Amino acid sequence: MERPADRPIQISEVSKLLQAKDLCDVERYFSEKGCPEFEYDAELDVFRFSEDGRFAFCREFADWTLLWERGYLDF
Repeated sequence: MERPADRPIQISEVSKLLQAKDLCDVERYFSEKGCPEFEYDAELDVFRFSEDGRFAFCREFADWTLLWERGYLDF
């Protein structure tokens, strides 16, 4: 069932639309272009928020709630 166009998307629906590997692919592209949004932690192979260094996502998992709260996911 599709959601009505006038109803905002819920955070629980985000993981159905995106996967953490999608975020990694996009961020790696922007990093290559010289305009990354996140800091890459090569030792752990994860991306962190540049504001405070908290974990944001890796290929297998994303902190969807924190990404949403900080405005990185805008649906």
